[in-house]
Amino acid sequence: MLLLLTFSRQFGAVARRFLYTGTIVIVTCLPASAEKLELKESYTNAQVYTCQAEISSKGEEFFTKSKEEKGRESLVAKATFQFTERRLAPAGRDALAFRAIRKFNLASVTTTVGDRTTDIQLSSKAKTIISEGYREGVRHYSPDVKLDRDSLDLLELPGDPLVLAALLPLESVDVGEEWKPSDWVMQMLTGIEAVESSALTCKLSAANSISAKITFTGKVKGQRYGAPTEVDVNGTLIFDMRTSHVARTQAIYKIKADIGTIIPGLDIVVTSNLVRTVSDKAGLFSNAEVEAVPLDPSEDLLKLVFAAPEWGVKLEHQRNWHLFHAVLKGANRVAIFRLVEHGTLVCQCNFSPLLKLASGETVPSEKFEADIQQSLGESFKKFGDRDQISTDDGRQILRVIVEGEREYKGNKGSALIPMTWIYYLVVDGTGRQLSFVFSVESPLVEQLNNRDLEIVKSQRFTQVNP
Repeated sequence: MLLLLTFSRQFGAVARRFLYTGTIVIVTCLPASAEKLELKESYTNAQVYTCQAEISSKGEEFFTKSKEEKGRESLVAKATFQFTERRLAPAGRDALAFRAIRKFNLASVTTTVGDRTTDIQLSSKAKTIISEGYREGVRHYSPDVKLDRDSLDLLELPGDPLVLAALLPLESVDVGEEWKPSDWVMQMLTGIEAVESSALTCKLSAANSISAKITFTGKVKGQRYGAPTEVDVNGTLIFDMRTSHVARTQAIYKIKADIGTIIPGLDIVVTSNLVRTVSDKAGLFSNAEVEAVPLDPSEDLLKLVFAAPEWGVKLEHQRNWHLFHAVLKGANRVAIFRLVEHGTLVCQCNFSPLLKLASGETVPSEKFEADIQQSLGESFKKFGDRDQISTDDGRQILRVIVEGEREYKGNKGSALIPMTWIYYLVVDGTGRQLSFVFSVESPLVEQLNNRDLEIVKSQRFTQVNP
């Protein structure tokens, strides 16, 4: 979901110094030892670790290709994490082998873009988090509650301990020896979806009986949300020889990304500092809790929730639906989601609350269709299927499919693109109304695969909280 680019959109500032209670001594110029050193962190010993991380980001974001200052805004932010974790058994090979259960005391970020500052904190209902390695990064979910997009973005920690453990050599090494991790490690470290080129080198720079120092440097070029992206990373990892675990790291990411389907362009530097100590809180994770974590979580566990308390609306959606824009107050209220797969925009969903009807009243389908035709204007060609759907909670859903075309203007002229619009009008027994419109290029309707209806059915009316 997202690791560096999502984080870069939110986090930043100057890295702060940690108070590190453990004692790690590094001899920076130790000659190669007679015996090679094994640097491995095991998941089988049920060891529990306390982690403290501070992440900073500083740079610029932009929404146009112009390099002029007026087209860019400064981005400065800082995130703080405090959590306890226990490694879990692998769910597969390579990235799938890195899993953990975590309990968070703190996860927060303060972000300033231009003159706008936002604060995000992890909900107290989502303190237990399952984190799992994937080639494109680390996937997070809560076994207790569905996360929202802000919480998911917040949890995508650059320099995640699971990723750092993947930097360790597969074989024993000498001081001064270098190795190149498998190509999936750099992709997992940077969160790039489609890699064009990648390089990562690690080196055992120094070691003694207490600790070992590993340096790493790499560069990856590829696509993120359909945007060309380059990431350079340099860092240092301290491995505790006494307890065989990754104890401390610092990593610096330099990111340059073009404007994507759902994110702005970025030119930033992200600094990640992590301190990780062996904890005496082994009882924090019971064997029953650990054994209950599924190797392959259900689709329902991974769904996200979107709430607009100002509207009295809540719904669930798959993770590849991204909130692109939202105006929750005022005259032109709307939330816009975009479905992105493999960097390609598949569908856009706009939904808005409508004026409340009298209790038990509904809008005639003829009026709904007339409003649709008027709103599309010359883009309208014909109506397709129509459906009326009743739900268990008393909502009535009117669904209308429309065929048409939209003019696309590019640098080399214009073209008419065949389009399909799927309209929904949702009304409950008290007269509350919500309208949806899903816009999809006609050849992509099959790929959408009724995920529009899935979102609409998941919607619930809640108490309005202005």
